[in-house]
Amino acid sequence: MSNKEQDMDNLRRRIAALPPEKRALFERQLQQKGLKLDKATICKRQNLSELPLSFAQQRLWFLHQLEPDTTAYNIAFSWRFTGNLDIGLLQSCLNTIIQRHEILRTSFFSANGQPSQVINSELSLHLPIIDLRSLSDLNRQIKVDKLTKQEARYPFNLTEAPLLRVKLLQITDNENILLLTLHHIIADGWSRGVILRELTALYNGSTLPDLPIQYVDFAVYQQEWLQGKELTAQVDYWKQQLNNLSILELPTDNPRKPVQTFRSATESVVISKEILDGFKNLSRQQGTTLFMSALAAFKILLHRYTSEDDIAIGSPIANRNWEEVEPLIGFFVNTLVLRTDVSGNPTVLELLQRIKDVAAVAFKHQDLPFAKLVEEIQPQRSLSHNPLFGVMFQVQNEAYQLQNAVNPELAIPDLSLEQMWSDSGSTKFDMTWHLVERNEGLLAVVEYSTDLFNRDTIARMLGHFQVLLKGIIDNPKQRLSELPILTETERQQLLLEWNNTYTEYPLEQGIHQLFEKQVEKTPDNIAVEFKSEKL
Repeated sequence: MSNKEQDMDNLRRRIAALPPEKRALFERQLQQKGLKLDKATICKRQNLSELPLSFAQQRLWFLHQLEPDTTAYNIAFSWRFTGNLDIGLLQSCLNTIIQRHEILRTSFFSANGQPSQVINSELSLHLPIIDLRSLSDLNRQIKVDKLTKQEARYPFNLTEAPLLRVKLLQITDNENILLLTLHHIIADGWSRGVILRELTALYNGSTLPDLPIQYVDFAVYQQEWLQGKELTAQVDYWKQQLNNLSILELPTDNPRKPVQTFRSATESVVISKEILDGFKNLSRQQGTTLFMSALAAFKILLHRYTSEDDIAIGSPIANRNWEEVEPLIGFFVNTLVLRTDVSGNPTVLELLQRIKDVAAVAFKHQDLPFAKLVEEIQPQRSLSHNPLFGVMFQVQNEAYQLQNAVNPELAIPDLSLEQMWSDSGSTKFDMTWHLVERNEGLLAVVEYSTDLFNRDTIARMLGHFQVLLKGIIDNPKQRLSELPILTETERQQLLLEWNNTYTEYPLEQGIHQLFEKQVEKTPDNIAVEFKSEKL
């Protein structure tokens, strides 16, 4: 370690030992002088008359003003409790979480044309209970599906807190399903794990540690920190990276409508553990993550579908790079636009290296909020599709999804907990691919716009993706054009069934005799046509 590096390391240690308020002030002073010690500490706000929104919240607020009845930004979670559930205790735990996290008591208003947030000091939630125990199994399942979709597809009014809804469905004496719906402006996918972890801890009677900050403290910090040199460096990279970017146009079943309706459906498949393990081995061999390798396969699929060489997709990133925000509920998730040049018919291994290089640099510039990126780049806007990209892609581990919420330390005695997949019925993109690593394999869930795609098309696409993954594992040195994509059923249909043109005809007669027979059957039909002449 050089003397300069050693001095910086000592300085970091000294600053880390300071109280939070002094540490944050000192770090900001260093930043103003052009010095940077990673990211500054986020401290509690100080007597602000108006509470600002984060950049991501600002974008959702403005979108909500344009279309207040949309449910595209509803987040629906559901969990199944099996065992003796204390419903009164469950409601009490939910209210404790609401009091603990200010964001769950927040509403949003316009102040002089700009959004501002107001935190309600006291707010309690009543847990509605719907008893389905008397229904038959079939009718009960139909009712559960209907209620789950209704909850997910009911809009929020941002001026009325809380921006979350809960409902408990009583399935049997020992089985209950909790439906939880939040507006994206107050939560993200990571928040699900926070809620579940705190819910199980409180239900077990544990005491939760005080939160170091609240979400609004992050919003204040972000507005102060992301400016000047820091903002310029982030913007300059993304402007260069996304220069002359055009949105990928997938072949659709239906023409794109002038205005998105956000209507969606989901299709899913479980890809075998054998393929998942093979892909993880390939990732280890090539020094990539499972995300990077799966992204390469997905971009090959898009390339084969569109014949485009310049492929950009969106991918969510947790954006919780500060220790203070890890235990918070809130809208932290950011979106990265990952653009890859797939030209030249490279091998899979060559494409993997391109993906790795692009992702590594993009992750270093992940602090620019997507809302701020759109504002700075100012792409051509359209009500028919999302700016910059139309396809979203993410890979998660199921344990990561739960954020270790259901682990031995936090398990509830005599009560098992199962996370359920919820379909909100609304999508912001042409399609979103969720890959979830599970013990039994890789769960692939595609949420797609029903305005653009039919169910059979998405099911066929999932089949092609599985074949592609297997082909990549078998020979990653193949070039993109050589990789298999057709399922066995499709190969059978294309190569055999559609080429089977054999038909029975009388071998003892010549063609002229067969022609004469046809003339007798249909004497008035046209036999030959050339330009304006008909015979």
